[in-house]
Amino acid sequence: FPAGLQWKVVLAILLQCIFLSFGGALQPGPIQPPQASGNIQDYNVFWFQQKPSKSPAFILKHANNGKIDQSSSFGARFVPIRDADTNAYVLQIQKVQTDESATYFCLAEGDYFQTAVSGSGTRSVAVSKLPSSVIILSDVSQKPESSDVHALCLVEDFYPGLIEIKWSAAGKDITEGVTSGQVTLNGDGTYTTSSILTVSRDFFNSVNPIQCSVSHESSGSKTERSLQWCM
Repeated sequence: FPAGLQWKVVLAILLQCIFLSFGGALQPGPIQPPQASGNIQDYNVFWFQQKPSKSPAFILKHANNGKIDQSSSFGARFVPIRDADTNAYVLQIQKVQTDESATYFCLAEGDYFQTAVSGSGTRSVAVSKLPSSVIILSDVSQKPESSDVHALCLVEDFYPGLIEIKWSAAGKDITEGVTSGQVTLNGDGTYTTSSILTVSRDFFNSVNPIQCSVSHESSGSKTERSLQWCM
C-alpha cells in the first residue's frame, strides 16, 4: 500500500452514525438508530474486531480518564481517539493490512456497566490491491503429438477476492473448454486463482491470438496475456 495510507473507522458515542475515511475527506456510512445520549467524558469505550465465523476479539479499552488498555494481539497501529468537539470516540487503524478487513464494534460503558450500549458494527474492507502478476503457461510445445492444447492463466496476490478471467480467440469469447480454479487465500490476506483452457490443436493453429483477460473490478485493473506471448 502507498506510504502514509490510513484507514479510519469512526463511530459516534451517540451511535447515530458511522463515518469511513480512506486518507481523505470523511464520507457518510450506514446510519444507526440513537440508543444513548450523554457526553463522551461519561463513558469508557471498548473496541472489538470480528472476522467471519469467529468470535469478537478485544482490541482495546479507552477509558474516560484517557487511559488505554490494549490487547497484545493488536499493535500500536490501532489508535483510539476521543473527539470532544463531535462527542465521539474514534478508532484509527494506521497502514491498514488486507487481513484487517472485518466488522468493528464499539461498546460504550458508564457507571460500572449500569449503562452499556453498543453499535451494530461497521463492516470495513481494506483498500483494493491489484494482482501482482498474471502468468500464462501452455503445453503447446511440450506435447507436440497431443491433439489438444492446454493453457493455464494464473493470477496472484489480489484483493478483494472477486476477479473475472475470460478467454478469447481472435477477439471472440471462448466459453467451452474452460475450467475455473478455486480462489485461495494467501497468508498475507490476498488471493490467488487460475483458469485452464483446453482447445484442439487444429483450433489453436487456426486462430490468432488466444488471450486470457483478467479484470479486477475493485482496483479497476485489466490485464491481457496471449499464448503467443508465453511461447
